[in-house]
Amino acid sequence: MFSTYRSSDKTLTEIKVSIWGTLSASSFSAFTEDYFSKAGLKYSVSYSEKNPTTFDRDLVEAIASGVGPDAIILPSDLIVRFANKIYNIPYASLPELTFKQTFIQEGELYLTSNGVMALPFSIDPLVMYWNRDIFNNVGITKPPVSWTEVISLVPKMTKKDQAQNIITSAVAFGEYRNIINAKEILSALLIQTGNPIINIDSDGTFSSVLGDNFGLDTSPASLALQFYTSFSNPSRPVYSWNRSLINSLDMFTNGDLAMYFGFASEYSKIKEKNPNLNFDVAILPQISGAKTYSTTGKMLGFAIMKNSSNPAGTYTVLSSLVSAAAVPSWTNIFNLPSARRDILSQADKSAIKTVFNQSAIMSKGWYDPNSVETGAIFQDMVESYTTGRQDLSSVISVASSQLNSLLGK
Repeated sequence: MFSTYRSSDKTLTEIKVSIWGTLSASSFSAFTEDYFSKAGLKYSVSYSEKNPTTFDRDLVEAIASGVGPDAIILPSDLIVRFANKIYNIPYASLPELTFKQTFIQEGELYLTSNGVMALPFSIDPLVMYWNRDIFNNVGITKPPVSWTEVISLVPKMTKKDQAQNIITSAVAFGEYRNIINAKEILSALLIQTGNPIINIDSDGTFSSVLGDNFGLDTSPASLALQFYTSFSNPSRPVYSWNRSLINSLDMFTNGDLAMYFGFASEYSKIKEKNPNLNFDVAILPQISGAKTYSTTGKMLGFAIMKNSSNPAGTYTVLSSLVSAAAVPSWTNIFNLPSARRDILSQADKSAIKTVFNQSAIMSKGWYDPNSVETGAIFQDMVESYTTGRQDLSSVISVASSQLNSLLGK
């Protein structure tokens, strides 16, 4: 089907493709129109914006009715759920080596044993926002680069009143309900310790490895969870957060939180909530002595549906949309990093975008079978341990079993 594809073939211009996704219809249309106009392409893309909460159901119903789209925008957390509905691009058309040389490492989540499930085009990496005034007040001029440094900053930056209520916090760790991006923060910590959370076998079978020791005396998950939850333990020197505080984003925008861990896409939101906030952005802290740096990110890719009436033509259009030439049109409208290595490696005059691009390069992800349900699993894991309902090994074992049950649905 893909044998007729040629990336430079100018005769393949009259192609009509329908795409479904949860991105803004007006913004996505502006992106395609701007790029096609500048590139002189006559591709026709019909984009339908869908509700994220009903996207799965709407797609299944459309496929059953024979009116599904040619392609979808596939977030990394829908890979497991949509794997059997996607037409894999054969490696004969897009070699695995070419894919890895073109796209960031997190994009490899789209690779299967028999082809490419989706073409990565955007990544929203998890970064660290830090309050410059709080750092200045304690004589610290630079953000921490390691979690060891974060620990050392807690006593200096966490302020309490006479009743020991937290007034200013160094870092929002340890709880779940009032910490924005808690699951993603935990995911990043797990990945940094060497735990991929979900494994995929050569036959395409997914399984949880959350509780695995990987040949070590202590499981990476135990180290990550123990570290994360220590910040909400009043008896620990790093105590800086509790469940009674407002959510971490509001705490940060109010100027009462030194370090907030959020996505690149949250930069504008923070600016809007408090235009006077003196803050900056830095790469997510790493484990001291780590040989490789990593964070996590929300990745988007274009995937061809099995029911597409023109998969080769769809591939032509999607390949064009993830090309280097299309990136300026994308970033100007969505203001998010590209998933292309060649674009991310270019110098940028903006210090903020430089951090975002560096973080995008080091982003890694995991095969999340259902973002809502795994969020509940992670929350129960944290709260069962912090409240003393279960010990460390038990909460991790239970969470791993729950992930496997979810994967089996």
